[in-house]
Amino acid sequence: MHKLVSLMTCAWLACGSAAAADPVRHEKVELAQGGPLKKLSGKIKGDESVEYHMAVPAGGALSLKLKTANRSANFNVSAEGAEEALFVGSRDGDHITVAAPAGAVYNVSVYLMRNAARRNEQASYVLEAVASAPPTPR
Repeated sequence: MHKLVSLMTCAWLACGSAAAADPVRHEKVELAQGGPLKKLSGKIKGDESVEYHMAVPAGGALSLKLKTANRSANFNVSAEGAEEALFVGSRDGDHITVAAPAGAVYNVSVYLMRNAARRNEQASYVLEAVASAPPTPR
């Protein structure tokens, strides 16, 4: 019986430490259409990343811009539940505006590219986010 309790305790501790070692921090961000610019600041190091879950009101557009001194820091944007990113910062740049037709939740992941993560580099960043009315066609 004592061995079983010891084994279960070790398994419980191992599961707890694995969850604590998760390098992804999750944060929810609520944006009001036409609301003020939100400046989300943080610091990432090595393989750490921050995933922001941003709810955008129906008919709005999400505008994002990443400001950082580390050229290996980027962000990706994907619609919640989508299999592919609709924006890849390392390929597409440091800013995006995307329409949210019927309201949507976007996942925005701020991370260091693999080369910098392996060197355990760090980056401070500011991610500017605003929900505005969608652009009108010309």
